[in-house]
Amino acid sequence: MFQLIPIAIVALAGGAAYKKHRDSKKPRLSAEREKCYLAALKTLKEPDKLRSLADSFEKEGFKNEASMLRKRATLREMPPDQKAARREAFKKGMKSKNAAAIETLAASFESQGATGAASALRTYAAGLPKTAA
Repeated sequence: MFQLIPIAIVALAGGAAYKKHRDSKKPRLSAEREKCYLAALKTLKEPDKLRSLADSFEKEGFKNEASMLRKRATLREMPPDQKAARREAFKKGMKSKNAAAIETLAASFESQGATGAASALRTYAAGLPKTAA
């Protein structure tokens, strides 16, 4: 049994070293690039420009950011009736008193690229009184 302890220690150390090596290969957004990304999410309206920016982010290895920019482009091209339905869902969420339901709605909005609406919903939900379980 004591012979397994050194093997376990070596295995744990190897696993930790591998994780550190793997994480060091992931690209990190520079402050300037992050500022550009956040500004694009917030202000850029043209779907073609959003997709072009997404392509450049993906070429640099920022797949999550590229995906979010593409989702935002899709939102911008959404038909008016779908935009109206989303707006109505947002308004209902902002009137709700059910924090869990609001958080679920916020997650749905965020998964579709509507980060501003998701943030507003989460801020509203955080301000609701906590209910005892």
